[in-house]
Amino acid sequence: MSAEKQFAQLDFQPFQGCSSPHIQTVFARFSPPGKSPPSQPFLVPLTDGDLLSCQLSTPPTWNPTEKTILLVHGLCGNHESSYMVRLSRKIYNMGYRAVRINLRCCGSGYGLARRPYHGGISDDLLQVAQALNRQTPRSPTILIGFSLGGNIAVKLAGELGSQAEGLLSRTIAVCAPLDLAHTAHLLTLPHNRFYQSYYLHKLQKDAQLWLNKREINTMVEFDSLVTAPQWGFKDAADYYEKSSSRKLLQQIRHPCTLLYAQDDPFIDYRQCTDTTLSPHVQVFFTRHGGHMGFFGWADPENRYFWLDSQLLKWVKHG
Repeated sequence: MSAEKQFAQLDFQPFQGCSSPHIQTVFARFSPPGKSPPSQPFLVPLTDGDLLSCQLSTPPTWNPTEKTILLVHGLCGNHESSYMVRLSRKIYNMGYRAVRINLRCCGSGYGLARRPYHGGISDDLLQVAQALNRQTPRSPTILIGFSLGGNIAVKLAGELGSQAEGLLSRTIAVCAPLDLAHTAHLLTLPHNRFYQSYYLHKLQKDAQLWLNKREINTMVEFDSLVTAPQWGFKDAADYYEKSSSRKLLQQIRHPCTLLYAQDDPFIDYRQCTDTTLSPHVQVFFTRHGGHMGFFGWADPENRYFWLDSQLLKWVKHG
């Protein structure tokens, strides 16, 4: 793929009066998800003794040669996050198998792991993909990561390189923070105070086992107190350096699609434009959309969830 074709602008039009990135972001966070598809637990034993809990939704008409779609949530999310429920239901209705992956200690996986997840825990996703591949090796598998889950997905794609063949047919990342240190910095800016407070409130509640009632004021502080010591990083900076997928973009050897809104409050889309990309990577931008928002008319089926419509097109043709 030529360099100029690796970057493309998509025509997303927000609803009138809803072009603000903050409106887009908040709506996406609190929009009603609708009904979950029929699902059953799928537990994946990890090599360190912990367990991941996934929700497996298999349509009655699905057969082992049809697609499997793995969905990975973002920071403070789980299998019940609105985008996870909406997409899994629509994927299920398309006749594909949908797998909602809970990262460690999230959702139905609470209490099944001794350590919390982090933004570079790509080996966990690998073990899920391998477990499913052992059961249904002829099912083409697409991995979709949202926000922090997108960084984890892209990191895995880069680490696998040519070994992704037969395991992942495509990787898609939405609003992924490929440079974790830069994203942590952006969250400290005044216009992002609401978002940092929201995430810290959730983390303070979810990570009490490791915080021991200590108060945290920034993401860097959380990663210094919890992530780094739990996972053997020297400090937060070491964690960000080793877990960011940006440096692995040139190593990807299977189709990889990245989607960004250029007005995202705390994810800088330029982390892709000034980085060497593999010819297998294509990046799409929209002018508006905020963080994981993309609130604008799509079609009669997806209504105002333009993101769903775009992802389902890539899933269908991927």
